[in-house]
Amino acid sequence: MDVGFVGLGQMGRPMAARLLQAGHTLTVYNRTRSAAQPLEKLGAKVAATAAELGRCETVVTMLADDAAVDGVWLASGLAGRLRAGAIHVNMATVSLDMSRRLAAAHRESSYVAAPVFGRPAAAEQGQLDVIAAGPADALERCQPLFKAMAKQVFCVGAQPEKANAVKIARNFLLSTIIESLGEAMALARKCGVEEQAFLDILVNTSIGARYKGYGDLMVKQAWSPAQFSMRLGLKDIELALATAAQAGCPLPSAEMIRRHIKEAIAAGRGDEDAVALAGFLAGKAGL
Repeated sequence: MDVGFVGLGQMGRPMAARLLQAGHTLTVYNRTRSAAQPLEKLGAKVAATAAELGRCETVVTMLADDAAVDGVWLASGLAGRLRAGAIHVNMATVSLDMSRRLAAAHRESSYVAAPVFGRPAAAEQGQLDVIAAGPADALERCQPLFKAMAKQVFCVGAQPEKANAVKIARNFLLSTIIESLGEAMALARKCGVEEQAFLDILVNTSIGARYKGYGDLMVKQAWSPAQFSMRLGLKDIELALATAAQAGCPLPSAEMIRRHIKEAIAAGRGDEDAVALAGFLAGKAGL
């Protein structure tokens, strides 16, 4: 398949590499051209502008947020200039409003929302989970791309924003795990329990499968380099609160988590991994 790929950050670069390894023809674009050089060495073509990708059969985007997607696809008018029958697959985490705007802007092409679950290591191994929504024929055509990047795909309907709703709700749940596990570890430490011993008990009892990954990072204090920064964590909480407001669904714990993340960012920890919220909470406990 002739594929374009926009956004070569920590997630986008290994995802694009998986497409190359699967034998797809790939043209990439990134605002900072140096990020494309490793893929160019693997055989990808490098576009000078995002508009050059309009000729591709399918264009995948993995951009940071609504503002980045707006700049590349809507403000530029690129969404309306894709070739007839092309597919735009947006795999980033964006708001429901942005997903609706993108779907409306693709007049002769199709729009698929396909956000992913997983960190960069999972992207490198093709072990992401994809949540996809959009026209049935477009979803079917995207399956070879998803197969190259993911271990499983969940299709949740014809309306693209449904995929974004799933991603936003699940990311909110992950934020609650970081908050509650961070608080629980701080409490155990304040009571004189060594945190590795506490984590070993958690992961070897019924609750363990949900906490091992984050718990290991917390015990190691692996705050940097960030695989998913505190600032991106704040973006996810803001998306959850905005989505909840639109749906008329209260999320009181999200308000608390947003306050804590903002306090951590104000304390200079915004570029650390989102799991560093646990370190911030420990500091508040005097540890």
